[in-house]
Amino acid sequence: MAKDGEKGDWKEFIWNPRTREFLGRTASSWGLIFVFYLVFYIFLAGLFALTMYVMLQTLDDHKPTWQDRLSTPGMVMTPKTDETFEIIYTVQDTESWDIYTQTLEKFLSSYNESVQVQKNEECVPDQYFEQKDSGDVKNNPKRSCQFNRTMLGECSGLHDRYYGYNLGKPCIIIKLNRVIGMLPGKDGQAPYITCGAKVIAPCLPSAHPWPLCLALIRNMSPVISICLHFI
Repeated sequence: MAKDGEKGDWKEFIWNPRTREFLGRTASSWGLIFVFYLVFYIFLAGLFALTMYVMLQTLDDHKPTWQDRLSTPGMVMTPKTDETFEIIYTVQDTESWDIYTQTLEKFLSSYNESVQVQKNEECVPDQYFEQKDSGDVKNNPKRSCQFNRTMLGECSGLHDRYYGYNLGKPCIIIKLNRVIGMLPGKDGQAPYITCGAKVIAPCLPSAHPWPLCLALIRNMSPVISICLHFI
């Protein structure tokens, strides 16, 4: 009898036909709860949307709001290596350096003359290429100066598709990361690199510098090629 009474209590809790209550609440009570949570979550969604809208109004689509964390450009080396930045291969073993030449060719394909003419501007050498805004009219997106791979000389890959790796004179390309508003050489010496090979045999490095006008606000960064001649 006790079990029958417990079953009856549970059934009455789920649905009470006398008071017409479902789970202990009437339809009007459940309706008020639903309306409360509906208004509450609509308010939260509106608050989130308003917060995102206000935050997005402070952002620029073409440059970061805060630019005080990096005053000098960083560098990226191509072909990429591990954390030791060492390129080790055997000249006679084509498979040991083929990946490096493929990486260089893929990287320099965007610097072909046909691509550069289509996407970038022809700049005057040794002059800053500035693209200033006109009052409230933003001059965006900024365009880059043309940088053709022919400027890389022996490391252009146009005359030597192996980039010197088959001769023991590997080419390494160093790209400067973009620093918005930086004018290299205006307030001092322009960025430069001193390179050498970590080998026992003497090494004579040569570098092909990049034009001064390439370091302004741009979509593609200037590159420097380094060809190491082992003697």
